[in-house]
Amino acid sequence: MSSSAVEAPAAVPPPAVPERRAVPAAVFWTVLVLGAVAGAWYVKQVVGDMGSLMHLKDLGVYQIAGQRIVDGVSVYDTPLLGNTRGVWEFVYTPFAALLFVPLAKLHGDLFTSVGAIGDFVALAVAVWAALSMLGYRRDLRLVVFSLPLSALLMWCEPIRETMAFGQVNILLMTLVLVDMALPDSFRGKGVLTGIAAGIKLTPLFFLVYLLFTRRYRAAAVSAGSFVATIAIGFAVMPHDSKTFWSGAFADPTRVGVPENPQNESLRGMFARSIGLDGGKQLLWVALAAVIALACLLLARKLSFGRQELLAVTLCGLATTAVSPYTWVHHWVWWGALLVYLLHASLRRKAVLAWLGLLVAAVVTSGGVLMLFGSKRSSVLDFPSWNHLGVVYHNAYIWLTLALFAAVAVRLRKLTSASPR
Repeated sequence: MSSSAVEAPAAVPPPAVPERRAVPAAVFWTVLVLGAVAGAWYVKQVVGDMGSLMHLKDLGVYQIAGQRIVDGVSVYDTPLLGNTRGVWEFVYTPFAALLFVPLAKLHGDLFTSVGAIGDFVALAVAVWAALSMLGYRRDLRLVVFSLPLSALLMWCEPIRETMAFGQVNILLMTLVLVDMALPDSFRGKGVLTGIAAGIKLTPLFFLVYLLFTRRYRAAAVSAGSFVATIAIGFAVMPHDSKTFWSGAFADPTRVGVPENPQNESLRGMFARSIGLDGGKQLLWVALAAVIALACLLLARKLSFGRQELLAVTLCGLATTAVSPYTWVHHWVWWGALLVYLLHASLRRKAVLAWLGLLVAAVVTSGGVLMLFGSKRSSVLDFPSWNHLGVVYHNAYIWLTLALFAAVAVRLRKLTSASPR
């Protein structure tokens, strides 16, 4: 990251409303043109290969969960598709199942349109929130700019896969980013983060982040919002709520075996590389705890130094890395990092920021390599060569650790250079 990519941390939290600026004209028009081309090409590919690029399998499973609620059938007692444990089981909260009920009424082209357009709209809102956190003026220009930038991000593999599966990952990221973009003085700050955690538990990490950054009211609001989602679940689905909260939420067999090649978490890397038997399981837990704590400490310094987007993005990446089971499409927070690095690269002498943007874009790209004749969609898909697969098959983990190290080094340098 460049010397200007991370600002010096402050001793106290920054003012609630930072000075805002417009998106530079050159950047606006460049992204507009590139985004239009990228978006058009993406749509062309989807129309030509709907079965692979917009199959919406997970959205279809959510639809089944919604239909079960309508029919009064449990979403946890049996898999939603087939009869194999760990395959197509419902792993979200009862509250999430209630949110999927409207899907039961959607079919055919309407179902496909809602899945595709809904994810893109959520992505555009997430990009807008990220840019807002970077201090850009919240005007029509920023709304327009968010659309082509989102089109470019559709070539990021986790975002590409989320849209193909019709997953909820972009929505969860959007809820958190919009919440964190709200001024700390806003009494409702924390509600959206609590709702995100009420859908899938991993966003609870952001509640801890709010505590670490001394935003106690927002943390309390978030906790209250989360508890409200649990109460709603018990009120409408008492049997399923008892099943989920009495242990189903912590049952790893409902997701699959940890050594699955698609498990792009730290635990997955351990399982495939050295195994998880005996003390190795404890080693994974200890390392995951260290990463989580290091992230929170870095994020606090970044937040106090008016680097809120980078702080929140680090937390998003950390939750994905330390989660027991992480599919590729869970890593949508790379999209937020790419937005931040693009912003950082616009400053003078931002050579390292440009390098970081290039590396992150290449490692997380999806479908781009195929435009140059490759049969592989991303670096994760290449077969292992001379035992180097442990590097690029776990590229997201290594890139996350490299990002944390770069931020830590830069913050240390800035702290040392600050007048005492």
